[in-house]
Amino acid sequence: MDIQHFYPSVRRFIKIDAIILLFITPLFAYADITEEEATANCLKISEYSAEGGKYYKLKQYAKAREQYERQVGWSESCQLGEEAVAMAYNNVALTYVHEGNYLKARAWLNILPNDKKSIFNLEKISDDIKNSVEKLSAKSEGQYWQYAGASLWNTMTIKPQGQKYKVDFQGYYAGLMAMYYGPNIGEFSTVLEVDNGKAQYAMSGDDEGDCVYDFDIKKDLLTVKRTAGEWCGFGHNVGAEGVYNRVEF
Repeated sequence: MDIQHFYPSVRRFIKIDAIILLFITPLFAYADITEEEATANCLKISEYSAEGGKYYKLKQYAKAREQYERQVGWSESCQLGEEAVAMAYNNVALTYVHEGNYLKARAWLNILPNDKKSIFNLEKISDDIKNSVEKLSAKSEGQYWQYAGASLWNTMTIKPQGQKYKVDFQGYYAGLMAMYYGPNIGEFSTVLEVDNGKAQYAMSGDDEGDCVYDFDIKKDLLTVKRTAGEWCGFGHNVGAEGVYNRVEF
């Protein structure tokens, strides 16, 4: 489970993908990012990885994670190969493993679950994940994650409020330029009645949209479907629908 099982091969990926930068950098021209700026930012990926490794060895996992999340964001933005991006995801996941937060580790590893490193690490913590799921409350409360790119997660936070539940959504769309200009965002907050894990949110009144969302909440999984509406009041390409994994209880 030690990150060094994979870590030494980082430079190999960066060296290979440095060639790819020659094809990537013209994509930034339309956004007033020069080829030199784009190349310089992409070449920093190995620095973030090395800095994260330094903190990892010192068992300063939160600081290591900050560096690895930068590694993730720029690896995606610079369009490195899937192997290199998966390595970055695994680096972040392993910081959570060492902190005992196996559900957040699982979320990161499940971004590219078929990668050999993800398979290896998911197998190593499979019992810990199982035990964490068993400890989850049968109630609907908790925080649920859905990956949005650039180390950002769409989140649904569900908390009891009287006989109902308060639901707070924070969503993102991380396009190719998100590391330069930030993501598009969207959010809502509402109070819902949950019956046997099911609820419905119909935007109305002060809401900026007209969307209707159906919620299906299970022990460690939340599925959100948009069943009506065209405008949800979010930033471009931001949506609340999809499958979320429970990461906190």
